[in-house]
Amino acid sequence: MDEPLCTKYFIDLLDVHKQLDQIAITVQELNSSFQALSTTVHGLNTSLQGIGWNMHGSFQGVNTTLQEIQTSMNKLLYYAEKGVTCTCQRENPDIQRQERKPYKLGQDIFYQHLQFTTENTSRKLSFRKALITNDGHVAYIQGNSSVEIYNTDGSLVGTIQLQSQPFDITVVNNSTVAVTMPVCNSIDICDINNKQRVKSIQLSTVCFPITTINNKLVVGCWRRLLIIDPQTEKVEKTIDIGDYFPITLCGSGDGIFYIDYSHYLYHYSHSNNKISKVNLPSYVCDITILQDGSVYVICKDRSVQHVSSDGKTYKQVTIKGLRTSRRIHGINYNLVQKKLAITDGDSITVFNEC
Repeated sequence: MDEPLCTKYFIDLLDVHKQLDQIAITVQELNSSFQALSTTVHGLNTSLQGIGWNMHGSFQGVNTTLQEIQTSMNKLLYYAEKGVTCTCQRENPDIQRQERKPYKLGQDIFYQHLQFTTENTSRKLSFRKALITNDGHVAYIQGNSSVEIYNTDGSLVGTIQLQSQPFDITVVNNSTVAVTMPVCNSIDICDINNKQRVKSIQLSTVCFPITTINNKLVVGCWRRLLIIDPQTEKVEKTIDIGDYFPITLCGSGDGIFYIDYSHYLYHYSHSNNKISKVNLPSYVCDITILQDGSVYVICKDRSVQHVSSDGKTYKQVTIKGLRTSRRIHGINYNLVQKKLAITDGDSITVFNEC
């Protein structure tokens, strides 16, 4: 069997495997009080739009104010239910300039900001993932051969056509994202602002997951990780990971985390070139790295585990919205925007950092 056909079969098997896992997850009801609050705010927004239909000059300011009120109400609701005082950074510039201390494992880091449903729904069995770009947009991939760009209010900005079905996506810089194309053995670089594919980096092997570390692309392939310079398109380093095929990965200057559809989260350390692993309580589905180097891990049992930056210890997260998600496809944190994006079927939920 030739390599392109093997690759296609492998992608199909991964898709079916993930879909079966998602079907096995029990759908829980959303918190009724939050639904009521969201419905009320939505109704108020609709009413304001009707009232301000003929007042174009003032409507935008009113709508902006309403969105700010909604964000504040989400904060108040969250901390009222938790019975704690918000520990978010205030508008004090001196506090913001200070280097933030490492998170305590399992602490409340985010609160739910908003949720919207994607417009172009694919019926294909496929991996779906959304991320927050450095300029504040939402980039989303699913079964279609495209990258969809949304505003955080859920409005579709545009679509970038790709060569084939994408597998994973990562932010490269303030204007571009990179998408892996396993069928084509390539990485597509896309310009978010101009809504177009800039170039394609051809690879010598099939690679699936991708992330960005220190302005370099890191892709996962059979038995190895490749570190690639997106400008020169050259492979600068190859990391041997043994008889594994990573499905998703993330990392920082200290090391690289990856998973291979098991209970284990693997950690490669740049300092000693060694790989360690931690056994989590459930099958691992997706991961993302936070600003302090620690990692959020989505598990099959619907839990989110918070793993230390050295990959040795962990604690379950209890943030509302994360623990009640139904069938999470993907999770991604953006350091520039300090936002977390959750892909849950055709729904995208954005969390703000405290």
